[in-house]
Amino acid sequence: MHALIITGGPLPSCKFLLPEAQLVIVADSGGDHAEELGLEVDLIIGDFDSCSEEAIERAKEVRKFPVDKDVTDLELALAAAIEKNCSSVTIITSSRGRFDHTFGNIVVASSNRWSELEIDLFVDESYTKVIRDKAKLTGNPSDTLTLLAMGGTAFGITSNGLKWELDGIDLSAGSGLGISNEFIAHEVEISVDEGTLLSIQSFDSY
Repeated sequence: MHALIITGGPLPSCKFLLPEAQLVIVADSGGDHAEELGLEVDLIIGDFDSCSEEAIERAKEVRKFPVDKDVTDLELALAAAIEKNCSSVTIITSSRGRFDHTFGNIVVASSNRWSELEIDLFVDESYTKVIRDKAKLTGNPSDTLTLLAMGGTAFGITSNGLKWELDGIDLSAGSGLGISNEFIAHEVEISVDEGTLLSIQSFDSY
């Protein structure tokens, strides 16, 4: 089962077709975003410090948490997706709000806590995918693709379809080696033997 998770913060720039999903989970003001996107909400979750009463009333299920808590609303949403037996999630979020929130969402999504989920994110005009094994990415020749190691070194990275191919390299966290590579085909294959990679490409590429 695939889930859409819509975060709070500013409304994302939705210049993309939302993937089909069997479950829609929204975090706080993500409930209002869902209304603007024409989505029915299965679960709204969070402390509700920024969403409307109408958004809460529209949701099929409501889970309210204290404002003072030790986890973010996105963490609550991801945990709920696992609880509801989802195998994959697409997170819809924006970079137009607080930088710490955007960066935190990406770091949270790449955590090993969610290793049983296949996770990708639309961040306005960028498409991001958490890669723990293999992935196929679609784009156009000359599109840029950045690969970053998350949470430690990613070992044995191999690619097919990039200008600068990767042949079993190890990429340490904080290394810029994977920044600004390029598609030379419409499909790129990435694999990693051990660790977590984050791929980032612009939505126009996707």
